[in-house]
Amino acid sequence: MKIAIMGAGLSGLACALTLEKNGYHADIFEKRGMVGDRMIFAEGVSSIFHTPIDDYIKFLSETYDIHLKPTGNISKTYIHSKNETASLEGNLGFINMRGKHPESYEMQFAEQIHSPIHLHSKKIYEEISKEYTHVVVATGDPSDVQRIQPFDVAYKASFKGATVAGSFKRNEIHTWFNNDFAPKGMSYLLPHSDTEASFILVYPQYPENQVKDKEKLWQEGFSFAEASLQQKLNVTSDYSLKDFIIGKSAYPRIGNTFFVGNCLGCISPFIGFGEFTAILTGIYAAEDICGIESYEKQTKHVFQKYHDSLTLRRIIEHSSNEQLDRVVRSLQVEFLGKALTSPRFQLLKLLGKIAHPISRET
Repeated sequence: MKIAIMGAGLSGLACALTLEKNGYHADIFEKRGMVGDRMIFAEGVSSIFHTPIDDYIKFLSETYDIHLKPTGNISKTYIHSKNETASLEGNLGFINMRGKHPESYEMQFAEQIHSPIHLHSKKIYEEISKEYTHVVVATGDPSDVQRIQPFDVAYKASFKGATVAGSFKRNEIHTWFNNDFAPKGMSYLLPHSDTEASFILVYPQYPENQVKDKEKLWQEGFSFAEASLQQKLNVTSDYSLKDFIIGKSAYPRIGNTFFVGNCLGCISPFIGFGEFTAILTGIYAAEDICGIESYEKQTKHVFQKYHDSLTLRRIIEHSSNEQLDRVVRSLQVEFLGKALTSPRFQLLKLLGKIAHPISRET
């Protein structure tokens, strides 16, 4: 077999590493000038959205012999609405770095693999598919998928983010749900250290949001966060994105072409993260190529979680600030908070069943 991987992101590199552990190598084609060649930011993986897996670092290590070092664990999550605040405590997940940061997951993967990475690659799928027996599409760009098969777009998102300096508890994260500055979206703060964090605003680009002033929303959300945290935050770097596509492909595999990461549809429609699922799809594609397990079979749960996450997003999108206040107030009840953080409580699955009692084809 001659294997090509298009993209040196999390899913592509996880695929390459798994192939190597099974005695195969791949050629990796990356259009950027380096692995992780983009802005530096933090992402969080919450165990609440990956039950029954309550510790994905342990899971990857013990199940796939893949060892990642996160920036920190999450022991407390604050949830803020316009007028209410609640918190959840426990083993809630991990924070990790992305992009050019020396400790980013991309960098950690790149240090472990031996397959060649061809940087500044101009090769397109049509060229690669003629030369290689197996192709893994891991570019993270759904427009690359749309050249090959249908890709259902749930929505496009607008981001504005910054690295901020302040005083933080590195195991505590904050999220804000407030339609005044995050219409149908959210903002969040994830610490990198005791003195540095990522603060990000994200909301869907629906027509009613397109007319809003992004900078004004950002300033209002930033001021609200400062008031919640009771401190001034100093921006050391910032970035802005728009038209970030969140959706899913129609098929996980066509012939010997595998779609992984965001090219499959791993980004959670609710919270916008997807690194753990992206890593899993890279592993699953490699296992199929190695003859271990069917990729279509293994990705069924990925599509199901996508649908359930989209259901949760639609609920939030239809919630007013008053309704969001009531939800956050309910989380102040101790037994409900403990139930949400229990590995036995599968929030996405439960909401999906309530909204769609009849099982859907995934």
